[in-house]
Amino acid sequence: MDRYNIFNQVHKGLRAFLYETGMQVQQTDFTREQEAVRAQESIGEALYCFNQHILHVERFIFPYVIAYHPQLIGNMKQQYQANTIQAQKLRGAMNAYCHAVDAREKAAAGKLILKAFTSFLVTHLDCMTREDSLLNSLLWRYYNDAELLGLEKEIVGKLPARDLAMLSKWVIRGMNNAEIIGWLRAIEKTCITAIFSSFFNSAEKELSAYRWQTIQEALAEGTEM
Repeated sequence: MDRYNIFNQVHKGLRAFLYETGMQVQQTDFTREQEAVRAQESIGEALYCFNQHILHVERFIFPYVIAYHPQLIGNMKQQYQANTIQAQKLRGAMNAYCHAVDAREKAAAGKLILKAFTSFLVTHLDCMTREDSLLNSLLWRYYNDAELLGLEKEIVGKLPARDLAMLSKWVIRGMNNAEIIGWLRAIEKTCITAIFSSFFNSAEKELSAYRWQTIQEALAEGTEM
């Protein structure tokens, strides 16, 4: 029987964020100020989201498993330190762009930003794969699905409104219809109304009319996709 994956939704959202931002960055002409500003705003949001993700894993997930496998948690902390280094390099590249004075220097700084963001993307994709395989294996060994749903409820319930809105947007963009339906049902049963409304409204906004209608019909009928 498939176990509940507490990382599935957030990881799909974060991957969607990485992929879309990566495409935006590599398409940006950094000699054009408006394009460069938009790309750096997206990168700034990505840096914020992934930093928050690490903080949430350390705050909420690690206490559940550290007693069972402290060495693994130590290894994950080292991975997070590598992530932090990549983030610092990316910020450094963006800072170099801010000090560029002409088109040639801006173009060169843009290439550095793209290179740094690509490394940032690869590092974080690898990190999420490790979370999926290693941390989940411990959670599944020592906790049942009801306990994991309760932990997810605790995490989501403590998110600031800004973070919740951003998370809901990218999670909805990153999941397929069946996952969205199952997750909306789960949070409707376990979460407070405001949280359910945030994700429900985000689904209506982010999805195509056809997908949204399909999901609404399935929710109303109580059927699976």
